[in-house]
Amino acid sequence: MNKRFRYLMLALLCLAPMARAVAADRVKLAQGSQSSGKLTEISPTELVLEIGSNKKKYAVNTVEAVQFDKEPNDLAQARIAVHAGRFSDAVTLLGKIDTAKFERAEILKDIEFFKAIAAARLALAGSGSKADAGKKLFAFEKAGRNSFHYFETCETLGDLLFALNKYSDAETYYNKLAEAPWPDHKMRAAVLVGRSLVGQKEYDRANAKFDKALAIEDKGSEADRQRLAARLGKAAALAGGGKTDDSIKLVEEIISQADAENLELHARAYTVLGNCYKTAGKKKEALLAFLHVDLLYSRFGDLHAEALANLATLWTDLDKADRAAQARETLKEKYPASAWIGN
Repeated sequence: MNKRFRYLMLALLCLAPMARAVAADRVKLAQGSQSSGKLTEISPTELVLEIGSNKKKYAVNTVEAVQFDKEPNDLAQARIAVHAGRFSDAVTLLGKIDTAKFERAEILKDIEFFKAIAAARLALAGSGSKADAGKKLFAFEKAGRNSFHYFETCETLGDLLFALNKYSDAETYYNKLAEAPWPDHKMRAAVLVGRSLVGQKEYDRANAKFDKALAIEDKGSEADRQRLAARLGKAAALAGGGKTDDSIKLVEEIISQADAENLELHARAYTVLGNCYKTAGKKKEALLAFLHVDLLYSRFGDLHAEALANLATLWTDLDKADRAAQARETLKEKYPASAWIGN
């Protein structure tokens, strides 16, 4: 389904309370349909909605959004903002809510989740402290282990820890994501754990995780994306093990095969390619790869920070002191809390 249409449908769902009080809880599925009733059971893997005398079960991985009876309008708007990637707007909206006016635990938990996830996404993009965002998300994970947001929380905690170069801790939370029962989640978890192991220079273990992801049988666009991500992870592991020629060849294949709209994969691929060339001593080629990230994929904050750090070093090595200084200044200005500063 077209992303713009999905956001419109989500907006229509969540804007309903502005016109009149919501008569029931609502579950909106990723495929576009929605149902209304009373949520009677919530877990990390399943929602149970009572519709009249019947009970309907929904696997959490099929659910795009949940709206609660009598929830505040600002929560509904913040949910839309988060789904659309407008995290600053979400923080502003959530800050307006007087939680003392609401008693229902599910509503209060959703407010806390969206506060934490919006702060985390902003921090990962370079705005705000990753450590502070991590504390908020960790508090939610600890108190909300029965939440249907649990697996997203664990994955995002892993992302924050990874961005802080705390690869072993990131691995711990990515392994929690692997406990999800769905093949696409297990694939993604294996890829993320593999990346964490590459960060720890445990290349053989990383390769085993990437192979595990590739061995999982699943269909659909997300599974295809994860297979490419796993192959890219194998390329990073190969480079770490000194097999840079094989790694470069594999990354170039992935770039040629990946959907042009899969921007994150391209950003990560050029980052891996830059590191491959750098390991191989090919500084000009490494520079061009990292420039791709700087010029085309700067929206991915931590990858952009890594590219800028490498560009500063490479420009220095190539006797371009002014360009090196510019890269360092951009890194400090855009990502003042980045672990790449000083690297």
